[in-house]
Amino acid sequence: MELGTRKQQIVAAAVDAYIRTGEPVGSKLLAELLGNAVSSATIRNEMADLAAAGYLMQPHTSAGRIPTALAFRLYLDRLLSHCSLSEESKLAIDEELLSASGDPERLLGRASDLLADATGVAAAVATPDGKGACVQRVEIFPTGSQSAAILLMTDSGALRSRVCRLESGCEPTVLARLSVSLNTEFSGKALSEISVASVQAVSAQLCENGLLYMPLLTAFLSLVQEASESEIRLSGQLNLLQHPDYPIDRARSLLAFLSHRESLAGMLTAHPGGLHVVLGSESPRRELDGSSIIVTRYGHGGNGGSLCLIGPVRMDYAQAIPRLQHVAQTVSRLLAVF
Repeated sequence: MELGTRKQQIVAAAVDAYIRTGEPVGSKLLAELLGNAVSSATIRNEMADLAAAGYLMQPHTSAGRIPTALAFRLYLDRLLSHCSLSEESKLAIDEELLSASGDPERLLGRASDLLADATGVAAAVATPDGKGACVQRVEIFPTGSQSAAILLMTDSGALRSRVCRLESGCEPTVLARLSVSLNTEFSGKALSEISVASVQAVSAQLCENGLLYMPLLTAFLSLVQEASESEIRLSGQLNLLQHPDYPIDRARSLLAFLSHRESLAGMLTAHPGGLHVVLGSESPRRELDGSSIIVTRYGHGGNGGSLCLIGPVRMDYAQAIPRLQHVAQTVSRLLAVF
């Protein structure tokens, strides 16, 4: 059923009001929200048509109606007017993420925390799926007199880092040599082709320093394994318990699903570029009934990971979507410098 302009306006107003209050919406309130351009009686007739078409439902005998999943889908696809983030909000996000930009893992974790804190729902970041990815660059640098950090970057946009303690101390020239050796040996090579034997060959090139710097080579192998898999960082799960939309059984089911991060990672990495909102009724997972996932990509060239918000269908999309998009853009920009 193709809705006319007035019916679309009623759907948009009903969804906006329901998001704000969580209460069934009546014709009188809708008339006020639409500037009293039409009478309550006319709106009641339009609401009856919308109910018959599946856009509104009456939860009990009161005159109020609530929007259905079909109404939310129409709202998200065609009717939603995003609220622009203020320059002050954008600057606050940028400064918060910039403070963590020196460490890719910390940056992604901070992005997830920031989104959960700002929206009051759960947030997650999924690192890129490394299947078929190749090593782009390896960097090693001292972090103290007896510690050094190793950073692995792949052409899929995955970034992994590890700090290692070196009992023998850090000799900058040896670290530089090891970094050159790893890049010469593995740059452009698929992660799946990197083996213990190939790393041992690099160790042999360092002669007497090979054993002394073995912690870094062992860490490199671990990072290769980690970069081959998508990883989930989740924040704000307890925020979900504060929403009245989640009865205890539904909340328990959702939190159990989120604890199995492989399932969530599979959902997020399956989404193409762009921003998508998956309503609970559209998901094959029954644990997501009554929930929405807003997901977008970060990174460049379609090879990045995913950022998402997880909350009730009655989520403030107008505020959440632009915030999620700006965080993704900022994370992409900061990761591009590595």
